[in-house]
Amino acid sequence: MIKLKVPGKLFIMGEYSVIKPGNEAILVAIDKFIHVHVKENSDYQFSSELGHFRWMLSDQLPVLVYDNLTHAKAAIYTAHRFLKYKGVAPKSYSIKLFSELYKSNEVKYGLGSSGAVIVAIIQGILKFHNIEATNMEIFKLSVLAQIEISDVTSGGELAASIYGGWVFYQRYDLIWILNRKGHFNELMEMTWPLLKIEKLSQPRLNLVVCFSGFSQSTKAYTDKLAALNGSSWYSNFLNKTKLIVTQFKEALIRSDLHTIKYMVELYRQMLLELEQQANITIESEPFKKMIQIANDLGHASKTSGAGYGDCGIAIVKNMKEKSALQLAWQEAGLDALDLKVWYKDE
Repeated sequence: MIKLKVPGKLFIMGEYSVIKPGNEAILVAIDKFIHVHVKENSDYQFSSELGHFRWMLSDQLPVLVYDNLTHAKAAIYTAHRFLKYKGVAPKSYSIKLFSELYKSNEVKYGLGSSGAVIVAIIQGILKFHNIEATNMEIFKLSVLAQIEISDVTSGGELAASIYGGWVFYQRYDLIWILNRKGHFNELMEMTWPLLKIEKLSQPRLNLVVCFSGFSQSTKAYTDKLAALNGSSWYSNFLNKTKLIVTQFKEALIRSDLHTIKYMVELYRQMLLELEQQANITIESEPFKKMIQIANDLGHASKTSGAGYGDCGIAIVKNMKEKSALQLAWQEAGLDALDLKVWYKDE
């Protein structure tokens, strides 16, 4: 039996900006996981807390209906495309999936569960067939799985779940990929334009995470940005945020907390401007309270990801400051999560 785990993620900087090909983000992998078990079986089966399905193969590829559990199905289909590409005959198996990325009442934390599910299933199927795929191959396959079900994200959460730790990510050229959708071999072998994924060294600082109490669909918000496309304000937003992320990355490499704090505050201001322009709520009341408490203690803080719900983050110097901030949040009725950045060799 193959057993593996894939971490969730948090956006630190670059959300909304990284939707544009060539723009950048900084993310972390978090020590909450999707667990996958793959074992030999008489027929093909998948099961998780969210449901169960079976499938058969036609010309070595799964025959699936994308009516539910679509991310799991797309991951299975794409993994089998890779088996076929590698000339590996598929063996029948069952997959079991367990998630730590939910609260007990099925509220998502916003830790990139859909992306982590795709990555975990692809890795599990390939390992079961003794294929050691590279991180970049897993990333490409995960993006192709998203394209299969028309649920394409920036890809940042996939990079964080695959590479672990602190990750710098630059988005690929989606149009280039879509134009080659039918050419699987080309997509696996060619360098994707604009794409950069860089594992950053561990900085000398601590991340503190707070949960808003409710989850939020990223897609619901990113769809609203379509109205801003082409406007001079949005073009300016993309240019400014790219610059802030670059400065943040350089400060992170130096563990320069003073500059990190300044860049987090600048990015927060850009997100508040985006709120006004797109008529969306990024800083809901729990986040306003979270950020104010962190600021009062001298720390940089902002929302993570789409905002409104899910998680927010603060960056502090050491464990003592982390504990003090968690306590202050809890005393204010906020949900401070005991999460750490997860590195792949753990």
